Amino acid sequence: MDPQVCLKRKRELSPTPESSKQVKETELNGVPESEHRSGSRPPRLSLPFDRLQEPVTLKDLTELLQFAALGNTGGLKQPSWCRLHHQRRVSGVSVILLEGLSQAHFYRHYLHFKHLRTKYTSRHCYTPSPGNVISGIFSSEVVNNSPADALGDQKSAQPEGGLRWHPVIRKFGLETRGLTGYLLTQEDMIKKHFPVRGMPGSEGFVCTDSDDCVTDSSPLYGLDCEMCLTERGNELTRISLVDSTGSCVLDELVKPPNRILNYLTQFSGITRAMLQPITTTLREVQSKLKKVLPRDAVLVGHSLDNDLRALNLIHPHVIDTSLLYRREFGQRFKLKVLAETVLKKQIQTEERKGHDPTEDAQAALELAQYFTHTGPRQVVELYCEELWGGSPTIYQPPVNRATSTHNNNRFAEALKSSGQSAVFIGKRADITLDLSNQQWHRSDREVLSSFKRGLESHSFSVVQLSSFSDHLTSMISTDQHYHTMSQRLREMCVVFAGPLPSDYTERDVRRLFRSCGKVRAVRLLNATQRVHAEVEFELLEGAVLAIEMLNGTLLHTRHILKVQRPVKESMLDLDVFLSCLQDDPLNANVIYAAGLKANAKTERLAAKVNGTGLNANAAPEVNETGLNANAAAKVNGTGLNANIAALPAKVNRARLHAKANHSGLLEKVNGTFLNAKAKLAEVNGPGLHAKAKFAKLAELSAEVNGTLLKAKTMLAEIAAEANVGARLHVKTAGLCEEDLCEAFGQYGTVQGVILPAKHSGKQKRRRHAFLKYDSPDTVDAVLSSPVELWDRKVSTRRALTPPHLHSWVTMMTTTGSDRETPDESSQETGREEQEVACVMRKLDRRVGKLFRSLPDNTLSIVLLPGHNSSHGDGLCFLEVKQGSAALSDHAHNLMLPA
Repeated sequence: MDPQVCLKRKRELSPTPESSKQVKETELNGVPESEHRSGSRPPRLSLPFDRLQEPVTLKDLTELLQFAALGNTGGLKQPSWCRLHHQRRVSGVSVILLEGLSQAHFYRHYLHFKHLRTKYTSRHCYTPSPGNVISGIFSSEVVNNSPADALGDQKSAQPEGGLRWHPVIRKFGLETRGLTGYLLTQEDMIKKHFPVRGMPGSEGFVCTDSDDCVTDSSPLYGLDCEMCLTERGNELTRISLVDSTGSCVLDELVKPPNRILNYLTQFSGITRAMLQPITTTLREVQSKLKKVLPRDAVLVGHSLDNDLRALNLIHPHVIDTSLLYRREFGQRFKLKVLAETVLKKQIQTEERKGHDPTEDAQAALELAQYFTHTGPRQVVELYCEELWGGSPTIYQPPVNRATSTHNNNRFAEALKSSGQSAVFIGKRADITLDLSNQQWHRSDREVLSSFKRGLESHSFSVVQLSSFSDHLTSMISTDQHYHTMSQRLREMCVVFAGPLPSDYTERDVRRLFRSCGKVRAVRLLNATQRVHAEVEFELLEGAVLAIEMLNGTLLHTRHILKVQRPVKESMLDLDVFLSCLQDDPLNANVIYAAGLKANAKTERLAAKVNGTGLNANAAPEVNETGLNANAAAKVNGTGLNANIAALPAKVNRARLHAKANHSGLLEKVNGTFLNAKAKLAEVNGPGLHAKAKFAKLAELSAEVNGTLLKAKTMLAEIAAEANVGARLHVKTAGLCEEDLCEAFGQYGTVQGVILPAKHSGKQKRRRHAFLKYDSPDTVDAVLSSPVELWDRKVSTRRALTPPHLHSWVTMMTTTGSDRETPDESSQETGREEQEVACVMRKLDRRVGKLFRSLPDNTLSIVLLPGHNSSHGDGLCFLEVKQGSAALSDHAHNLMLPA
């Protein structure tokens, strides 16, 4: 479900001392308490729930395969994206490659893949590799970090072994590198959602004039940007760039092209007055950056991907300090924490209004310079306790096995050196493999038979099943096949609604249905006698909730709304499909919550700050002064003293809710009324004729009346500003995990939360989330109870969308319109779909047979490689085959933190 994620990471609720102890024991030992008691420790995979949204690459797979097969024999590290526990007990590794299949194929024919969807409890999107997958696996490089350490005495090996398991050391090793050794690779930049030339989401971005001649002496430039919220999302309002000495070379305010909804002053430091005279545009800033940066410049920043996206800028050579000082499973330290701990500097202090981008850019630059000069090993040793919360020795490696002599070998050579037998079994193709044991066959049936015959003699195997790839080549039109598949996936997320009022617009329909989930598209159908609408959701849950909640709703125009699915042949088995999805192992104990948004009070405060009118919440406080009731008193000259004296007290009560930086405004209000009080005393004094006294009272009454009105406005501003700083961020940033855990945690332990990724300019706020609980009973309690968030009812149901899917509709893209067009050869298309379904059933049965034949404790990976074209991503299935006694514990532990 970036997945700029922003993928959000899981934050735990406040545990009890007893539960903290249990969690700590589990994390340190890497195994549940039940396994300690039984003495049985089968190998298992684990990864955080929200990590399932991030795609897996070929490099990630080879990391896991190498560690599973070779373990600690060559100083190999745990994979960076998951944890394989008790690797020493892994009895073998099996990779099954289903040629020609993509993620879209699996979900289009989901019901036919009975074995794949039930036997494999971990599933990830796979980013297609430009080269051959099989060749990439066997020719991947195995880096032996330091084999001599494994042969050293136990006293010296123990702490260094602990260091190797630290997340920083797993990434960068123990030795200090040059500057180029810490640059993000293009693959890392794609995974971390940096703008990269030619990648989706980077269209229209400007590229800097950089070249490939970056060396260890290339200059570093610190970069930081501040953004505000506009109609199109977060947009740039300020940029700061510092050179390698920390001197500021560029500090510009930028005028966003779209209307600003919120200046985010608490974080950005930007106010309306600051941007009022500014005419500098984003394009002008891009030109200045290109002129200032030399061709071999290296940009440094903290969460630099956000800054580059705000700049609409592509730069290939970057260092991200949030990824240098890395934590487990991609969690990140705040820049303020790193600066305080490592640099001993205080930045982003509370007394300052907003962040200073120049200060932040300098801090990120100094952190990068310190890391590259000091080296990862010394950084970890110096700050492990302060930053990572423990001694390096807590990162203990497995007990050393017999060490092999391979060092920087290819994987095939390393397997041979370690005494393991590897085999590839598949169909003859133009593949060059550095492998002595290759078996070529003409059909999947022969491949399966060959695999079973030699099963006991091979500890590492790659099996290629090519029947579907062969079937694709025999099709008359593969484009028609992909278009039809894309259309069928889209239809599942579509509902028809009506009749609607004649004056209803697409915006009205979107507003009505967005409480069920994110609406991707709305189309009004005016050809019918009454107005109807076609509503397309991003997720299946949105369409299902729309039918469950809105069907039969009485609109304010007394129209009774009917919501229904499309009536088509492809939808006849949808109920069965949804039932199987609900029972999918990946959706176990997961609920979908929709209609999540900030409360009404926060929205009214936001409206005030955005200049849409005075805050209604401040009005009651001002009305307490009895402005209307005081009119008669002003004329008569009686009771005026009391009202003027009481008003500063009213203002002082507002002071309790105001920030310290508003004290000047409050003093001004108090001073105004004290002055009025003095004048009133003068009028009431002796020596004035009654007529003159009445004239002065009338004059003073008019003055006080104007002052009261001004005070009303001031109080409204104070009340609004007092609340906006603390609460407006909830609306602008959308949902945050703490709020959801607080609202949903009352029913049971929330083990993980997945929030939809936010994309600048596409989605202002996030209205749905997925939450994973620890037991089915907790899920039943949530679904049977009304859940409220900020006094607003939340719609919930069991999850249908597996965690790795961001959208059903955009699972694959096809050329041309997604709308269904009349097809003259619909009968031919139906026949081809039946043939494809038959091939899928056979493939699934063969995968089931292969899995059953594997010995217990075998790591099994099934890969649907996908396509590099627009026909969609691949899919990766992971499972460690275990005996029946360990299966229940394994399914529960799969998505727990490692």
